[in-house]
Amino acid sequence: MALDMSLEIEGEKPDWEALGQAAIATGVEDFANPLAEKGAGNFLTKYYNKEERFDGYFLKSFAHFRLHKKSVLGKIYAEGNHGCDFNTQYSIIFRINNNYYDEFVEDIRKFLNTLVALSPMQFVLSFQYEGIYAIHHKDNFEFFWDSPR
Repeated sequence: MALDMSLEIEGEKPDWEALGQAAIATGVEDFANPLAEKGAGNFLTKYYNKEERFDGYFLKSFAHFRLHKKSVLGKIYAEGNHGCDFNTQYSIIFRINNNYYDEFVEDIRKFLNTLVALSPMQFVLSFQYEGIYAIHHKDNFEFFWDSPR
């Protein structure tokens, strides 16, 4: 069984450089950078507009991630107490293998900490757009894995 976590990223032009550096710093295999060709024919292509490609998997946790683009810039989908007021168009979906759950927590913590160190870009990490597990807004980064909001 697998679980999905969603990282909603601020704006219509995310900081691709910082996202790529954070992925590589976390240990990513088969990473595709955002400047690669369009993912025509990929899974869910008919449901999502994919102009950029950003996917791969973490070596430690074997968690796979893939970029999804909403058709328009809009409010954050994630429900819960996040207190964020920014618009988003992109989400990175992390597919977690339950057998490596603890390893994923280490990977996602390292990924997000690196991202925060590299970029002021805001984000919200949620479990399937419901419980909130991490927030970066304004100058504040919070990681509250053990007590989601």
